[in-house]
Amino acid sequence: MNTPAETSLAVLLRRVAGLSAVAGYVEVIGFKDFGGIYPGIMTGNTVQLGLTLAKAQWARFGTIGFAVGLFFIGGVISSLVRWHLRRPPLELVLMAGLLIVAGVVRLLHPAQPMFELPLLALAMAMQGETISRFGGVSLQTIVVTNNMVKFSDALVGRYLIPAARRPPAAGQAPAKRPELKEVLMPGLAWLSYSIGAGAGAELTDLFWFPFVVPAALLVLIVCDLLSTQRRTANAVQ
Repeated sequence: MNTPAETSLAVLLRRVAGLSAVAGYVEVIGFKDFGGIYPGIMTGNTVQLGLTLAKAQWARFGTIGFAVGLFFIGGVISSLVRWHLRRPPLELVLMAGLLIVAGVVRLLHPAQPMFELPLLALAMAMQGETISRFGGVSLQTIVVTNNMVKFSDALVGRYLIPAARRPPAAGQAPAKRPELKEVLMPGLAWLSYSIGAGAGAELTDLFWFPFVVPAALLVLIVCDLLSTQRRTANAVQ
C-alpha cells in the first residue's frame, strides 16, 4: 500500500483507522457467534487451546483447534492470492465479498455458526497477509498487542527520551527519533479497533445483516486506493 502519493499522513491514518475498525468489528461478531472463539485473534484462541487441553475439555478443544487450523489455512490461501495478484485493492474486494457471503450464511444457518467461521477466518487472514505496511511503517491491523507496544515505544522515543540519551546499539547507527506517523498510526489502530469492536457489538443485536458495514468500509478504502493510484499515474505521465 505504498505509492509516491501516499506521503500524506491523513491518507495513511484514514486507511489504518478504517482497516483496524473492520478487524475489531468482525472479531466481536465472531466472538459472540462462536461462543467466545475469535475468527482472527489467534493469541486468545491459542491460550484457550492450551487451557482446554489441560482441563481435558475435548469438545471445546476441538472447536478452538478447528478455528486455529482454519486461520492457518486461510493464511496460506491469502498468501498465495497476494503473491499472484499483488493488487491490494482487488484483495480487499475479495475480503469484502467473503464478509458478504459470511453474512448470508449467518442468516441461513444462525444455529450453526461453524459454517460462518471458515469465511471469517479466511477474511481476517487475508487482511493480515495483504496489508502490513503503511507509508514505510510495518503495522498489523488485525491485532492489538503489537500495536500497543509500537505505540508506547514510539511515544517514549519521540517525546520522553532526548536524542542525546539514545545511545546506539553495538555496531549500529545512533537511534533516530521516531517520526510522527510512527506514533500516531499504531495508537490510532488501537483506538479504531476498539471503536470497531464497540460498533460491532451494538449492531449485531440491532441489524439483521451487520457484515454489510465492514464490507462497505472496505469498498470505500478500495476507492481511496484506486484514486491514489490514478493520481500517481497521472503525475508520472
